[in-house]
Amino acid sequence: MNKMKNLLSTLLIIMVIAITGLSAQDRVYPPNPQEPSNGASGQMPDVILNWGAVAGTGGIVQYELQLDITDAFDTPVVFDLTEFTGIQMENLLFNQEYFWRVRAIEGDDVSGWSEISSFTVFDAPALNKPNANASNQNPNVLLACRDRIGPVIITGVDYFEFEADTSANFDSPALFHKTNTSYEVNASFLLFGEEYHWRARAGHAEDVSDWSEVRKFTVLETVTLDKPNNNSVDLGLKNDLTWKAIPGVINYTIQIADNDGFNDATSMIIEGLSYTTDGYLHFGNQYFWRVRANHANDTTVWSEVRNFTVINTVNLTSPANEATGTPINPRLEWAPVTGVNYFQIQYNTSAAFTDPCCDDTIPGSDNFYQVIVILEKGTSYYWRCRAVHALDTTQWSDVWSFTTEEEIGIGETAFDAGNINIFPNPTGGTLHIDIRETDNPLVKMHVMDLLGQIHLEAEINIVQGNTIHSFDMGKLANGIYILRLTNGTQTYSQKITIHR
Repeated sequence: MNKMKNLLSTLLIIMVIAITGLSAQDRVYPPNPQEPSNGASGQMPDVILNWGAVAGTGGIVQYELQLDITDAFDTPVVFDLTEFTGIQMENLLFNQEYFWRVRAIEGDDVSGWSEISSFTVFDAPALNKPNANASNQNPNVLLACRDRIGPVIITGVDYFEFEADTSANFDSPALFHKTNTSYEVNASFLLFGEEYHWRARAGHAEDVSDWSEVRKFTVLETVTLDKPNNNSVDLGLKNDLTWKAIPGVINYTIQIADNDGFNDATSMIIEGLSYTTDGYLHFGNQYFWRVRANHANDTTVWSEVRNFTVINTVNLTSPANEATGTPINPRLEWAPVTGVNYFQIQYNTSAAFTDPCCDDTIPGSDNFYQVIVILEKGTSYYWRCRAVHALDTTQWSDVWSFTTEEEIGIGETAFDAGNINIFPNPTGGTLHIDIRETDNPLVKMHVMDLLGQIHLEAEINIVQGNTIHSFDMGKLANGIYILRLTNGTQTYSQKITIHR
């Protein structure tokens, strides 16, 4: 009997041990922390803490997370139970090391805590641009810190603060301080020519990061002139004086004077990047100009001084001096001169111009004169030009000469003026051409305006007994034209007038 009791007791103990072992196998296991890696630095204030999922016994597995600034977890932040394997933080303190652990819960079964993992939130943003010791920066220079810490984009911050100051202690009246939701900001109205120290930091509702490293940059001190080039000559009265833009300024001041000391200078405030001289310059004078920039807090030093000289004559261009074979209705041309009211032109058969056969004016917008009078063939003519403004007049240009084409008839006896009759002249419609006694029966006819543009051309076949040929001029506008007849290498020209 005692042996039986002992056997039963042994079996009972074995069953209890088996049941206990089976119950231990059914318990949930602690999760395994995964991200961020243990000891990671440069983390964001809204870092996501991730861990590996735990397989339960078929029920719903939930997780409890604790976060603390010590690994003793004396005063932990305890997060609500979650079925997810990660929780995003919010407004963690900058440059703070955190410890965290997690455990799994399935019904009444609670696992042990996971291994403790730690991470540290980044301490300060890194600066991007301008580069250290950058020079010639604009007064509204873009201050930018990097948008990431290492490879990780910065998240979980509400704003960035930027400071720039002429003092390394950031305590002078020139301090620029601005908060922006973006990681970059344009400064405003920094002092010209000054060296600035600058820094940045990040913040959110609960904390502000440390300041970044301090860099230095220098603001430009003057304006860069563009055109005209220094020592330019032969300019007109109307010239565009231009300079390079400086972002962040309000306007520019330009000064123009007839002396490099700028005594009695003309000063103008300009919002754009150019100023047009017009109406007060004088021919032959040299002028000096300079520019400076202005904004609400400061003004640059004056730019370099440049000078230019206004032309004091007119430069003739065509026909070339002493040209020969010039048409009997030439176009006289010269280089343009800006800002003048008109040009005065004279031409004559005498270089003395005591009694010029032409003395005419042309609008200042033109730089040519079309001779409308048929000049004498084989004759030398002299011409000159000058520019006139309300306040001043240039000197006369150099005197140039040209010689018109030689008289070439279509046969001296068979095709001279006595053998050609053109009528009626002026005409309102039909023009008749009577050509008699020519050895070559084929004559080419051209009608051109005073600019040399051909409006009508035809071939005249002279047949015995039929010397008169008629042409309709009704489509031509009223005005003076040149009728030219060509027979081989010989020509004959006559002025005709269309008038209706």
